[in-house]
Amino acid sequence: MTINFTGHAEIDQQHELLESTVGQLALFCSEAKHNQDATCDGCNAFKQKHCRVTLVLIASQLAGFLTGHAAYEEKMMELLPDTPICSQHIKAHKSAHQGIAKQLKKLSLLVANENPREVSTRMRRIVGDWLGDHSTSFDTRLVRLGKFDSSKIDFDGELVAMLDEYVFPSRPTMSKASLKIGMALEGEKLEARGRFESLSPAQRQVFWLVAGGKTNREIGMVLSISINTVKTHRAAIFHKMDVKSVLELVKKVDVLR
Repeated sequence: MTINFTGHAEIDQQHELLESTVGQLALFCSEAKHNQDATCDGCNAFKQKHCRVTLVLIASQLAGFLTGHAAYEEKMMELLPDTPICSQHIKAHKSAHQGIAKQLKKLSLLVANENPREVSTRMRRIVGDWLGDHSTSFDTRLVRLGKFDSSKIDFDGELVAMLDEYVFPSRPTMSKASLKIGMALEGEKLEARGRFESLSPAQRQVFWLVAGGKTNREIGMVLSISINTVKTHRAAIFHKMDVKSVLELVKKVDVLR
């Protein structure tokens, strides 16, 4: 996986974080650390269950980070002028965001019944390829939709180029206003990180699953705990993170990037 750096600090930082999380998909199997050819067939049910839970948690983190990444970029898209070229880019880029989210959700549903290592390999390939190309290579329909000649498009690089052309011609800026905003954002990140660190290990597991869109019942099944226990953890998470809805919690995930 080769990341295309855009020159936009925030987007490139998001890419690095996503790359790091994707890298966890290759490391969660303890047997693979000693034998790259190890298969799940050689592990007992307890080990396989542990791998499934770990894989679901990683997938939930990825889903949360991808949601934040998409939300940030789509907020930037709102700054672009209403021109045919920009409108075409926005439509196709948003579809690419939706496409990878659907792909990841579909694969996450396979974890309960299929070989964890095989599912993780597929996740790593699909998300890794998307992150490297950030393209429509996984959805040829988008090529037709955008009338592009190639099935591989560096959407993020194209977005940054458009922002530089139409919105931020003098980027980067070191104005007092931008410094003040930067300090405020850094303070928000520190607060969110502090709140996250206050969660217990069990609450953090539930945190990522809730942020990833899992229902209480699904979380209970993944972690082998009762729905009442899930509700208790969920209430504690909402209190400690100072949020009142899942949407607000997802925004905290975005800040935690």
